[in-house]
Parts: sequence; structure tokens; C-alpha cells
Amino acid sequence: IEDLTKLPGVGRKTANVILVNAFNKPGIVVDTHIKRVSQRLKLTKSNNPDKIEKDLMKFFSKENWAYISKAMVLFGRYICKARKPLCEKCYLYDICPSEDKIKIEEKANDTYYR
Repeated sequence: IEDLTKLPGVGRKTANVILVNAFNKPGIVVDTHIKRVSQRLKLTKSNNPDKIEKDLMKFFSKENWAYISKAMVLFGRYICKARKPLCEKCYLYDICPSEDKIKIEEKANDTYYR
């Protein structure tokens, strides 16, 4: 990753995308989806992508990094969306510590939505 980040315009995110997708090497790609999902699941407290990457590297085993990167991106795109997350369709709903989930529960209890 260090060699790739020496190239102009290549940061850790791009370097990890290249390692994971082109060379099938372990890496965690921290994009907006992974950042959001990681924060909602309380896997990190940071807003800094480099720190989030390190937190996730500690949490997940190295052999799963590439898979986790791809899975979390898709999960963030289609279920744990930035606006209007689909909590009611989420398999992690019962264990999710996110404050956003509370909003969904409040909405469900609101007579306007019944």
C-alpha cells in the first residue's frame, strides 16, 4: 500500500481499492458507506478514514478484509442508507446500537404512519 500511495493522486482508499479488486490482496476500503456503517454499528468512533481503517483492521481478521470491504459498501448502499435507512429490512436490527434505529421505532409508533 505504501508504494501505491507514493503515486500522485493515490491515497489509502484508492490504494486499497486497487489491492482488493485488482490483486485480490487484503485491504479495507473506507468510503462513505463503510464510514457510515462502521459508525452506526459502533465499530469506530472516528470520522478519520485512516483511523476507521485501523479500527476495522483490529476488529476483523485479515483474511476477511476484502470481503468485509465489499459487503459493507453494498450494505451501506442498499440497506443502511444515509437517508432513510431500511432498518425494518436489516438482519442486524436487533443488535444494532444506532441512534437512527430509534427514529424508525418512533416513526412506527406514530399514529400518522399507521
